[in-house]
Amino acid sequence: MITYTIAMPMPHSHLFHVQIEIERNETGEIRLSLPAWTPGSYMIREFARHVQEFQAVDTQGVRLPWRKIRKDCWLVEAGAASRVIVTYKVYAFDLTVRTSHLDGSHGYFNGANVFMYVHGRTQEPLALHVDPPTGWQVTTGLTALPPDPARPQRASFQATDYDELIDCPVECGTHRLLTFTVDDVPHTIAIWGHGNENEERLLADTKRIVEVQRAMFGSLPYRDYTFIVHLTDGKGGGLEHRNSATNMVDRWTFGEHYERYLSLTSHELFHAWNVKRLRPAPLGPFDYQNENYTRLLWLMEGATSYYDDLLLVRAGLMSEERYLQKLAEKIVQLQSQPGRRLQSLEQSSFDAWIKFYRPDENSINSSISYYLKGALVCWMFDMAIRAQTNNERSFDDVMRYLYQRYPITGPGIPEDGAVLAAIEAIGGTDNGLRSLYERYVVGVDELDYAAALAVVGLEPRWQYRRPRPDGQPPAWLGVSWKKQGERTIVATVRSDGPAYEAGVYADDELVALDGWRVNEERLQQRLLERQPGDVVRLTLFRGDALIDVPVTLAVAPYDMLSLVNVAAPTAAQLHTRSAWLQRMV
Repeated sequence: MITYTIAMPMPHSHLFHVQIEIERNETGEIRLSLPAWTPGSYMIREFARHVQEFQAVDTQGVRLPWRKIRKDCWLVEAGAASRVIVTYKVYAFDLTVRTSHLDGSHGYFNGANVFMYVHGRTQEPLALHVDPPTGWQVTTGLTALPPDPARPQRASFQATDYDELIDCPVECGTHRLLTFTVDDVPHTIAIWGHGNENEERLLADTKRIVEVQRAMFGSLPYRDYTFIVHLTDGKGGGLEHRNSATNMVDRWTFGEHYERYLSLTSHELFHAWNVKRLRPAPLGPFDYQNENYTRLLWLMEGATSYYDDLLLVRAGLMSEERYLQKLAEKIVQLQSQPGRRLQSLEQSSFDAWIKFYRPDENSINSSISYYLKGALVCWMFDMAIRAQTNNERSFDDVMRYLYQRYPITGPGIPEDGAVLAAIEAIGGTDNGLRSLYERYVVGVDELDYAAALAVVGLEPRWQYRRPRPDGQPPAWLGVSWKKQGERTIVATVRSDGPAYEAGVYADDELVALDGWRVNEERLQQRLLERQPGDVVRLTLFRGDALIDVPVTLAVAPYDMLSLVNVAAPTAAQLHTRSAWLQRMV
């Protein structure tokens, strides 16, 4: 048996105190490692850098020799000791959904950040004791053990193995608890922080999200579920776990931006089916020290991103008009990225470890988001399947087929051909679905939005967000800007724009246009007075050097899209749209 104990005797120190009690030392040497990444967030983060004051003793308290043999691996020379107790501290002052945070108001930890595993023993049942400060409660998705009368403040849990231990984050503090049930399955919302939230509305809408996703898949895949909600000052994000999720939003999100909370909650809950049960073969069992490569993140995150808002419509929590507006915004966002012509969905998935989580000023030119394009491609498959089957089948059926075909107890979805086979099993063969897959998933062909929209009687109407007064296409530089104090700095230079050809660089500071001082707003106003083909002179600081760069302005690409009804939609088109967006609960 391996027993973990985590305490926080001085929350203001930001140090978690961890103890691992290891019984049955049979090898003489014990190796322990702390993961370098956490599942669901595909980047090596080197959590071991936060470990300090490591030591090991036997049952008599005699210190055992140890040494580090890798940056994240400790070797204890246990000798004949039958039981070994390892202790160390972990610095935790990084408030994100994928890290750990301890201060005077709460303690939150992801197991991958704080719990080392014993080599060769990750499949054993484990126990966890949490010792919070007096007055704090403990909430997690782990199975609770009976309380210890001798330690009334301690909360104890069990895990079937190490994977479960680190896939159940823990919230400690004075957070509020809201509860509800769906199909007699208990759900808990643990809220840390305060803002403009309406707890009654939050509870009812979260329940509706659970109900609509249950309706899509037919049943709930967990015995209970915990939503850990952090209300913060401007931070955001979400991370899925097998029967819980951590959702972080700005504390003032629950007014005009309330749909952000709903979309995030829907997204992370959908992962309970898609990723936590249905998963690519390489994502389990995990190698916690190295990258775990897969070409299917576009399905894991893209399909989830497609359904997060779509299921809000089907739950009655988002209007059809708003959903179509958000779909149009996704299209505009992808079309503004020259990298869509270079990196495929499969490549984006595989390179998540080095590209998606490490963006730089050239990312827009060299890569795409498997979340964004993945969602759009799943939508296109949905429309194509509905068109091919007279609306009798949809991408919903593809997800259910995969979920049933590749259960959690199996090896996962094979990397080669399995997803395409599922799409064709639902939508049929020899009807263009294979071509769509090869062009949009494997390849980098432009997406045919008009064809997908026509299935539901819609068409794209492209416009300019800031049109010229005379109705002619505006002139364009192909640059985005950022503010640094009072300075206007080049953030990105699009590789398909004239500034790129002219030699404008990221981090150049804007000074003047044609000899007149401008900032970003004045520059945009002045450009509306210019014509495509005009040559303008940008005065910039590059470092401490003042330079002039002549730029020949180009025709601006459209930057706004509306999805509107075709002139005379057919009954079949309207029926398909209704089925696509219909209420389910």
